[in-house]
Amino acid sequence: MSADGMSTGMEADLQGALLAVLRTDAALQSSLGSPARIFDAETESPVFPCIELERHEVRPRGASGADGEAHTLSFGLRSRSGGRAEAMRLLGGLRRAVERARPGLAGQRIVLVQPVYADVMRTPDLREFRGILRVRIITEEAV
Repeated sequence: MSADGMSTGMEADLQGALLAVLRTDAALQSSLGSPARIFDAETESPVFPCIELERHEVRPRGASGADGEAHTLSFGLRSRSGGRAEAMRLLGGLRRAVERARPGLAGQRIVLVQPVYADVMRTPDLREFRGILRVRIITEEAV
């Protein structure tokens, strides 16, 4: 969701394209099934482990005379086996897949993909581990 709470077409395009690329990533599929269990809140009873796109913030950002946007996406990982080490391995795999991903966007180009935060913790009910990966993606108008 954009900073002002309104969804933009570019936001939806980037989000859809990125999720499609991640779901077909071979390395993620080896851990999360085929297609990889990466959701955008479209499942209420996920199979573990799984990843969900939890938040998508957008802010305007232009440079060199071109309009652009800074997207901050937050992914949540849920794992119930393998402990902290497995959750960290899965989160690292997601980070590498996001860094490799270059989804095609009509009229836009991706300038930067930068993981800015990652952490793994045990959930309060002690039943699973939760990982968080926050990624910044900067896009600008294709000229």
